[in-house]
Amino acid sequence: MKERRYRSFLYVIGYLLILRVVLMITTNISIFNFGILFDLVLMIFWIGAFGFFMKKNNIQKAYYILVIVIATIFIVGDSVYFDYFETISARNSFEGLKWLNEGTTLEYSVQIPLVAYLITPLLIGVIYLIISNKKKDVFVIKDFGVLSIVFLIQVILFMSWGTYEFDTRIEFYRSDAYLFESMHDRSLFSEKYGYYNYHLLDFTRIRPRPDEETLYAEIDAYFEGKGDHLVNDYSDVYEGYNVITILGETLETRFINEILTPNLYLMQSEGLSFSNFFTPVFQQGATCNSEFMSVTGMSAISTNDWSNNICDSYSENTYPYTLPQQLKNIGYDTYYFHSGHEWFYNREIIVPRYGFDTVAFQEDLYEAGYDDFNERFDTDILDFFTEYVEYDDPFYINLLTYSMHGAYNQEEFHKYAERVEAAYSGVPLDTEVVNYMEKLVEFDNMLGLIMAELEDNGELDNTLFVIFPDHFPYMMNTDTYLDYIGVEEDSHEIMRQELIIYATGMTGVNVTTPGSTIDITPTVLNMIDSSLNFKYFLGTDLFSGTDNYILFSDLTISDGTNYLYLNEELLGNVEYYDKLESALEVEINALELQKKILIIDYFKMKEEE
Repeated sequence: MKERRYRSFLYVIGYLLILRVVLMITTNISIFNFGILFDLVLMIFWIGAFGFFMKKNNIQKAYYILVIVIATIFIVGDSVYFDYFETISARNSFEGLKWLNEGTTLEYSVQIPLVAYLITPLLIGVIYLIISNKKKDVFVIKDFGVLSIVFLIQVILFMSWGTYEFDTRIEFYRSDAYLFESMHDRSLFSEKYGYYNYHLLDFTRIRPRPDEETLYAEIDAYFEGKGDHLVNDYSDVYEGYNVITILGETLETRFINEILTPNLYLMQSEGLSFSNFFTPVFQQGATCNSEFMSVTGMSAISTNDWSNNICDSYSENTYPYTLPQQLKNIGYDTYYFHSGHEWFYNREIIVPRYGFDTVAFQEDLYEAGYDDFNERFDTDILDFFTEYVEYDDPFYINLLTYSMHGAYNQEEFHKYAERVEAAYSGVPLDTEVVNYMEKLVEFDNMLGLIMAELEDNGELDNTLFVIFPDHFPYMMNTDTYLDYIGVEEDSHEIMRQELIIYATGMTGVNVTTPGSTIDITPTVLNMIDSSLNFKYFLGTDLFSGTDNYILFSDLTISDGTNYLYLNEELLGNVEYYDKLESALEVEINALELQKKILIIDYFKMKEEE
């Protein structure tokens, strides 16, 4: 009879459990849940099963060491990732590793987390214990008997989720079946079904091919059932105007100040200011996803069923009803300018598909001889105007800025220190807040230069500005940021920003209609030409007078005042529960439809009819 020996095996299992506990503490994920049992069964079964077949001691040791090193990389990586994005990484997150090789992530100020320093001595110690163990682990097949039964039960449980019947879709969305199928909440999935199990399934899940004809018919029926666009007081008011949309990278509209940002303050106070506006963050690729929502009037997507970075996954899709495409159809010249790299988020592929005729990035300016161009300074965006913009016909320009991107320790912006001091004399400010304000000054100065450029060319009084953020400054220290803006942690109020629409001659109107990034295109299009196609938007014209809601990526819904969470918790007035409940099902169904539109490239199929 074999003599059982599991010493190194137990070192590995114990180390992996400690890693898991450390990560859970780091990410505030509950340790005391069934997920730890799922992980324990998974680790014991699979690590032991592979170890069983390794006949040589050195090979077995190398295998154990490989397992703990890979697990350590994931734990440390997720600790860093969670610190920036407040979620655990996914398979599609690893697309970002290519950017590390290009040296374009310096602005993230990625640092080795404390957890790495805590784990490293333990890792070295466990490796030493494994190497110093002279005897090979010996497993007896009977030892896996009970565990195999438990593992089989776990597999059957996983496979059974999709067979349950639900009376309503909202009941399904609130079920563990939906959580398991979609993995829409990575932290909650890890808590309930295991962290290691989450990563294993994320890397190995194979999705069935969709029935394109069935999905096409379903999408068609949805759009056919939509009502017509409602003409309203703002319809066609700015017919023939040029349009400039500016997605302010990490713009935080709470920081707008008469002295600090006089141009933004002018536009906010004299233009249309949407105070009940939100910028839902859809990671990964929050900027790409916000940009997509803003020009298409459609939503980004939020689950792990597919890559939720639109630019990485659906850059070659067809988008015929975007804001630039529809304006181009009525005679506008369309321009897209971004001071970043053209390949980042596949923008050189997806942006022309939005309908922009002229698309230019920093590579194009350098090639054109603008050797002094600096991507970090938004004021250098005027080089794009100099090189490309013609003023013979109505034009639509979309700008994606850069200066306010993190990290918030960049000394080159200290040249604006006096402006910050003038705006907040005697007010103690954290150094990160100060640096952010300095960057915001650069953005504001860009606005001033653009207005001067338009005035010099006789176009300022015939141009509609639309300014909005992509996301809040999530790369700023969370406690510092939340303390400054006075918002509680985990509150969706952090995503309350302002949409600013401005043209000379406006007298200042505060619009309280609730809205979000997907509502920008239908709202602007209504102001320019209400006869265009509004049928294929999931967003709403914010002047239409219809009820509107904000759906966040974690499937929380809001009417701008009250919040209903997917777990049925209500933050606000209980009288609005039923209304929000009904709206939540409608909005999640629309989000699911969005998924299907992208997966089958619906608009390309429609063109080929």
